[in-house]
Amino acid sequence: MKNLLKSILLSSFLFLSVLCYSQFEAGLKFGISSIDVVSNGINVDNGIHNLEINLGEAVYGYHFGLYTRLSFLGIYLEPAVLFNSNSVNYQIENFGESPIVGEILSEEYQNLSVPVLLGIKAGILRLSLGPVAHIHIDSSSDLFNIDGYEQRFKEANYGIIGGLGLDLWKLRLDLQYETNLSDFGDHIVINGEQYSFGDQASRVLGTVSWRF
Repeated sequence: MKNLLKSILLSSFLFLSVLCYSQFEAGLKFGISSIDVVSNGINVDNGIHNLEINLGEAVYGYHFGLYTRLSFLGIYLEPAVLFNSNSVNYQIENFGESPIVGEILSEEYQNLSVPVLLGIKAGILRLSLGPVAHIHIDSSSDLFNIDGYEQRFKEANYGIIGGLGLDLWKLRLDLQYETNLSDFGDHIVINGEQYSFGDQASRVLGTVSWRF
């Protein structure tokens, strides 16, 4: 019992010591991102539809939110909560009785992203890496024009994000790369069958932050 009490007191002392000598900051983040997916497309041939769905030109999204950072001896932990809005264009080839070639259908979706970055800082330069969770909020899609289409977004999906940063006075600049652990488009369901593009989506994010 005495040893347990000593361990608790020592741990508490170390934790408080780290807090006392740590630097804490918080601020706003905002930026843009682009989605990159390498894919051969989705083929739907189920007796009702004979379609091919390909990704169109890349469309940019935006994000904004709050971050906090706790720094100690050149190492920092930076969690954030960000609202994301992204959109994507699909090129639809219909090989049915009345073929529609090159029809473009758009989809927009919003999620709440929670990255937790562990980084190192040397002067004004930073390097960070960590997990990120995306919690689905809402979406709208022209794919509902396809008979039998429905969306089945996961409540959350996960990825890994990392990149380089630059700190200038109260300004924080970040260029990051993020990869998702789920196949892109796995929310697409047509006549009860789930599809995906078979590749994980990646994003390049440019973010500007302002420290309070």
